[in-house]
Amino acid sequence: MASLELKNVGKAYGRKRVLEDVSLTFTPGLTLLVGPSGAGKSTLLRLIATAERPNRGTIAWNGRNGARGALRKTLGYAPQAVDLPEDLTAREFALHIAALKGLNQTQADKQFGAITDAIGLHADINNRIASFSGGMRRRLIFAQALLGAPQVLALDEPTAELDGETARKLGALIVERAKDAIVVMTTHLADELAPHAVQVLRVEGGRVSPSQTARQPEPVE
Repeated sequence: MASLELKNVGKAYGRKRVLEDVSLTFTPGLTLLVGPSGAGKSTLLRLIATAERPNRGTIAWNGRNGARGALRKTLGYAPQAVDLPEDLTAREFALHIAALKGLNQTQADKQFGAITDAIGLHADINNRIASFSGGMRRRLIFAQALLGAPQVLALDEPTAELDGETARKLGALIVERAKDAIVVMTTHLADELAPHAVQVLRVEGGRVSPSQTARQPEPVE
């Protein structure tokens, strides 16, 4: 079974300490991060996604310290904000990301089509990203993270800017993926998704602590 372990991880920007002595173990299932704005939730996700390195401590993938390259090969990351290539269509962008993940075009088209169909974006995949609304961009960022069936998904507010029905569609897809993958995410739908989570962690004051007792995930109807 896949495992991701943070051991005494700390992160600071200059003199500002954002995370201190964080030790966590993630296995397949949904983990929700909650806490006040600016508490370090996004920083923790960036560390998990290897977008940044900790100032101290280690991150082990399947028991191996320093396995950054191996983790990246099976990682999906959807940050809150990203500069998308405005001149590309959604499909062209997805094919580029898929190629970086080692997928061929046939695999990429099949996966991207299924994901975008599930989240109501499929009709727009051949339109240029420049024409996309904020919610459409959010769905595209989410869709590219799922390409390649990653074993680790780090999702930062993937349901932001979405209407209730679309947000619930994303939530259902996330819960489904969490049956086989490690999914760590922040979301304004934390209360709705908590019954499906194996753990809910509170990030505050540079520390991470259990916010809720782990439970068996409930099925999504």
